[in-house]
Amino acid sequence: MSGWSQLMTDHEVPKPTLDLAEYALETPLNCHHCKQVISVLHVVRLLRTKVNFISTLPRRGHVIVCPACNGILSADLGGMA
Repeated sequence: MSGWSQLMTDHEVPKPTLDLAEYALETPLNCHHCKQVISVLHVVRLLRTKVNFISTLPRRGHVIVCPACNGILSADLGGMA
């Protein structure tokens, strides 16, 4: 068995770390992906890296994710520029 496949069978693959901001919810809610009760949300920044046409879409943005499953949630960050 190669070194990499041996490593994969001996150890659990770590979750990737995210550069994120954390926002507290005023009221805990259930994630619609994993059904866990969550009291914080994680906000991850998006950066456009490649486009094959002239795009009118923004070069940057944000994605709001569940801290338990990293599923993308529908939410609004009012006041963000």
